[in-house]
Amino acid sequence: MKRAFVFVLGFLLSGCVSQSVRNQQQDEINQTIPSCSSQRQCDAAWAAARQWVTQNCGMKIQNYSNDYIETYNSIGNSTNTSCQVTKNPHPNGVNSINITVSCANVFGCTPDQYQSVIEFNKYVGEVVNNFSPIKIGAMMGMADKNGKVVENPSYSAGLVISDIESGSSASKSGLLVGDIVTSVGDDRIRTQADMTEAMGKYHSGDSVKFKIIRRSQESFVNINL
Repeated sequence: MKRAFVFVLGFLLSGCVSQSVRNQQQDEINQTIPSCSSQRQCDAAWAAARQWVTQNCGMKIQNYSNDYIETYNSIGNSTNTSCQVTKNPHPNGVNSINITVSCANVFGCTPDQYQSVIEFNKYVGEVVNNFSPIKIGAMMGMADKNGKVVENPSYSAGLVISDIESGSSASKSGLLVGDIVTSVGDDRIRTQADMTEAMGKYHSGDSVKFKIIRRSQESFVNINL
């Protein structure tokens, strides 16, 4: 009886994933966590998160709100997966959408919990990308009126440009590294979320007026998208 138990235990453990594979999976998870900025983008991402949980988690949804999704717990020795999803706001105005997948079975879940998180990130990430606003080809971060980078939106006067892609709309319009974008059209800009929300109103071919601070002077730049 003891030999049979050892054989079964050895068989089950042989199916375990190696630590190196787990580390690779964790790295992929960390690099692909979906995030959203605009209300439109976040609404689409959250709807996608709920749809994924409904279709792929082994337990049914128990609690649902604007920033939290929770299924019933996996019980007994079940390999069925339970899921918890949270929408987490960050100081720069971006919201990350994180999922935790688990089950009651000590030998693993069906499907594998790490692979489930990877698939969730991919699914929600694709929806986020589909609702991304037009990009002008400039990297920006929050800054005060002097162009000093800040972490707290309360101290932000706008978004300072740190890099411009060659041949992009930003480059063609005459925007420069160091310019601080303070408004897009009629929308005030302080955070990346503000920029995403504002740019979501426009389409390819539109002309948009950017208000900027350049060398302590305010001016306007028209950008053709």
